[in-house]
Amino acid sequence: MELRLGSIPLRIQGSFFLMALLLGLNEREPVKLALWVVIVLVSVIIHELGHALMGKAFGLEPRIELHGMGGLTYFNEGRAEVSTGKSVAISLAGPFAGFLFAFVVIATQLAGFHPAHPIARDAVRLLLWVNVGWGIFNLLPMLPLDGGNVLRSLVRAITKDHGEKIARVVSIAVAAGIALLSIRYSQWWVLYLGVLYAFQNVQGLRQAGQLRVDQTLAEAIQQGYAALDRREPKEAVAVLRPALATPASADLRQVGLKIYVAALLREGAWSDVMDVVEREHKVIGAEDLSRVSQTMRELGREQDAARIDELVKAPAPLSEFRT
Repeated sequence: MELRLGSIPLRIQGSFFLMALLLGLNEREPVKLALWVVIVLVSVIIHELGHALMGKAFGLEPRIELHGMGGLTYFNEGRAEVSTGKSVAISLAGPFAGFLFAFVVIATQLAGFHPAHPIARDAVRLLLWVNVGWGIFNLLPMLPLDGGNVLRSLVRAITKDHGEKIARVVSIAVAAGIALLSIRYSQWWVLYLGVLYAFQNVQGLRQAGQLRVDQTLAEAIQQGYAALDRREPKEAVAVLRPALATPASADLRQVGLKIYVAALLREGAWSDVMDVVEREHKVIGAEDLSRVSQTMRELGREQDAARIDELVKAPAPLSEFRT
């Protein structure tokens, strides 16, 4: 379902309504269940509008999507480019939009408006519960909740490179605590959220570690390439050797190994070239190995060239074949 809230695009997936129905299954009456779904829909839209309007105030272009886990506000321009203060404000705007909506509901009651119909009274009660309860939960320092985003923004501003890791570790600890409390009080939906968020943050922590490793190798590749361009192969070798010892991604390692082998060839470090080729020939690839073999042959290293040719022609182990 595609809608627009003024200039803000809104997309609602069918899984959102399924999630709302599952959360409201304790309501046996169809009318109350339908009321619950409408209240969840309105409340989540208000929450996401808080994020969207705050981002729009900072010059970003928001779009909202409601899905099976709630809602998410995207920005066409990178949110990472805004300052820490603005990022925190965008994160907090969601739950506080819900708090403001709840305050308006309470204010109307204090002004003397008390609905007489039982369904209307249920609607007021559910509106307060969803907007206040979910808003408080959303402020917990746990990714991907808004409180977790605030934590990550603040820690990044203080520690620079370690903000993601610290935020993920704190999020895992909070998620584990939520899971344990939910077991104690038999809150199975909250248990599901705790386990889900713990798993997501463990995965995020691994990815953050991989990104740091890849960034280190990428920087070494740039420096090594520049050193080769300056005809300083020894410097290229010194930069790339420690970076290639890390468990970087395969594609990045392949690029790094090509430059590393080229630097070793220019250095005349034949034994080192062969050590790398023997150990990393699967990553380097047949095409580049053939080039190394040709270079070795042109330099009079016939035995080394023949050994590289054997590696190129060697059949892959059965475990590498895919059907």
